[in-house]
Amino acid sequence: MNNINKSVICIVLVIIFIAVFIGLRNSFAEKTNTVEIIQDGNIIYTLDLNKSKNELIQVEFQGHKNIIQIKDKQISIIEADCPDKTCVNMGILKSAFTPIVCLPNHLVIQYVNDDKEIDATVN
Repeated sequence: MNNINKSVICIVLVIIFIAVFIGLRNSFAEKTNTVEIIQDGNIIYTLDLNKSKNELIQVEFQGHKNIIQIKDKQISIIEADCPDKTCVNMGILKSAFTPIVCLPNHLVIQYVNDDKEIDATVN
């Protein structure tokens, strides 16, 4: 009886060790920081911000332009030919749930979720 208890305890400890190891490995793994730039429903750029250099990207649509800035592994629209400039005022893309949108120029910048995990808390 005593040997069975020791065996069960050893199995439980091994399972806990494996679970902790997998959890730590996933938490320290470098997450990709991939974004898509979509114009008029078509993906025109897919960029990994961790690998991108600081640069400016100019995107045009029906004679209007947006200037997109990649700087310090972050992306934002810094200039737009639209009346309200909402996309410029949104600043840096921060959340997978809040893309940068320029409706007049049919432009969207959003994170690509290549994790298979849900990035939200549900009540």
